[in-house]
Order: sequence, then structure tokens, then C-alpha cells
Amino acid sequence: MKKAWDDIKSFITVTVMLLFAYCIIMQIPIDDTLKSVLATVVGFFLGTQAVKNSKDWGGTNMITDNRQITEHFHSSEFRCQHCGNIYIQEELVKKMEELFKKLNASKCIISSGYRCREYDIQIGGFAGRHSEGLAADCVYYGENGNIIPSKIVICVAWDMKLLNGIANIDGNYSHLDNRKNGTYYGDEPRGNSSMWSNPYSYFGVSKEEVRQYTKEEEPSSNKVNAFYRVKTQKHGWLSEVKNLEDYAGYEGSPIIGLAMRVDVGSIKYRVTTVSGKTLGWITGCDIDDYISGWAGNGEPIALVEAYYFTPDNIRPYLYAYYKVNDYPYQKDLIKGNGFDGFGGVRGVPMTKFQMYIGD
Repeated sequence: MKKAWDDIKSFITVTVMLLFAYCIIMQIPIDDTLKSVLATVVGFFLGTQAVKNSKDWGGTNMITDNRQITEHFHSSEFRCQHCGNIYIQEELVKKMEELFKKLNASKCIISSGYRCREYDIQIGGFAGRHSEGLAADCVYYGENGNIIPSKIVICVAWDMKLLNGIANIDGNYSHLDNRKNGTYYGDEPRGNSSMWSNPYSYFGVSKEEVRQYTKEEEPSSNKVNAFYRVKTQKHGWLSEVKNLEDYAGYEGSPIIGLAMRVDVGSIKYRVTTVSGKTLGWITGCDIDDYISGWAGNGEPIALVEAYYFTPDNIRPYLYAYYKVNDYPYQKDLIKGNGFDGFGGVRGVPMTKFQMYIGD
């Protein structure tokens, strides 16, 4: 009986697809209703096949009853919002618990766990990892009760090598799945085809930002402090800033001068003005030295370039990470893999600057 039903579903799917192909070839207009029918039929067929063919489906450690799984997660949180059933992989939840503790989170809210095939297709899915009980969409909250940005959650999960399926949903919520075959590293606001290979460069996240949540200390042997200060059009030279303890700048006031230094090793830097003029490299840090003590010529600065020279007694090599305004971090002078080779945007005045030295 089941085989007969599968044959009928296949026949209907093929028939509908042939009908649409005929309409396209003959240039017959297709209204939105018919398009919706095609999407529903094909989605149901492909979704069913995905579940049927998945090697992950029906794992031995699937939880179906109502109980506490880990310290911070209960099986009811993963219940399907359509049919009410519980079907979630215990290993996935345990990994989410590991992530919870690594982030020093205060709570985690699950927006979507298990989805029966009917529900997943209904909301636009294809009976994928959620329908296999291998995925959850969630948001973690920090110790202060504020949401931990999805990009931070993703970077930490990626560092821990916990999951093969990680994606940003909306900046706050993250998709986590424990697929065994292949990987999915996504950014759903940009489309499911938007994939990344390194979340730090893709999302513009620094190691220092992540350490603010994980509370991990950078190895003392590699600890190098960066100090910097800026001169603005309205306020002159501002106080020096250390690492990411604050940012240098004044909201709404273009920066016209930049000075930086490190306490171990050395650094060189230069700037490009809003008008497009790139000034010479600077290695000093002295606001009274107009020749080689700071970068700037009195015009608003748009771009910054910096390069850290790692001493021979420090390995692995360290890099200067710097950020202009709220744009992504730049790593030394590296180009490619999400880096432009400079911080900032051409023609846009810099009003904020941050920097640190890291691995």
C-alpha cells in the first residue's frame, strides 16, 4: 500500500512538472496560484525524499518524551508547533548545552525545534534537518540579560567545532544543526546560498569581541597592548585608548589625525583622506611630531591601513585588527576572504576607531 502511495505521489509530481514545462515552452501565462501549486507539490515530494534518503534520520538517541535533557534544556522546548510531537536528537541538545556554558549564557530561547514534514513544507521548508530532529533555531542571552548577537554565537560554535550546520537567521537568532553529512555555514538574510568559510572575517568579528563573552584570556606570551588616539575637527586630540576598552572618536565629528603604538613589537600605519589622498607611512606615535608622529593632514580621514611586526620571540604571528566606524574589522593589510586591505569606506569620514593586536 505504501509503495502504491509513493508511486502515486511521484506520478502527480512528474505530471505537474511536465504541465508547467509545457506552459513555459508554449509561452502560456502562469498565474501565482498555479506557481504556488507547483511549489507545494515539488516541495512535498522533495521533502519526503530528503527524509527518506537521509542517513541521519531515525538516530538511536532521539528523544520523544517530555523530560529534562540537560541542565538548561527541556525536551518540550523542541516540540513541533504544528503537531505537538517531540522528536529531537539528544546529541544536538548536549552540544547546545556546551555552547550555552562556553558563552556564559543566562538563558536560551528556542523559536523552532522539531518540525513535522507537513509543517516544515507549510512554512517554506523542504523537510530538512528540522524534520529529522537534528536542528534548532535559538537565541542565547548573556549574563547581563542582553541578547548575544548571532555572529558571536556562530564564531564560538565554529571555534568549538561542535556542529556542521550553523547559520545567522536575523542577527539575533541562530540556526544550529547536527548534520553528519556535509556542512551548512549560512547567512539567511542574504539567502540560503550565502555561505561563509570563516565567520570572523565574514561577519567582521574580532577574537577580542568573542573573549568578552567566553571570558577567555589571551595567552600571556602573546599579549600585546595597542594604544591609539585621534584628533577630531571639533575637539582636537582626544584621550588615548587601550585595546578595546573604548573607542577613539567623538560621534558626528570627523577625525583628521590618528596616532597609534604598541608595547611589544612595532607597527606602521597610514591614512587616506575623504578627498582620496593617501599619505605616507608612519611608525612613530607623538602628537607633537608633525612629521612622523601621527597620520593626517587636517582633512577628514576615510581609510586606515596598519601592519603589526611580530617580534621573533612571539609565535604564532600576531596581527593588527582595526575597525573604522561600525564597519567590519580589517586584519593587517590582508586582502581577500572578507578583507579589503584597509579599514573604512572611501569618501566616508571616519568618526570612530578601534584597534587591538591578536592572533
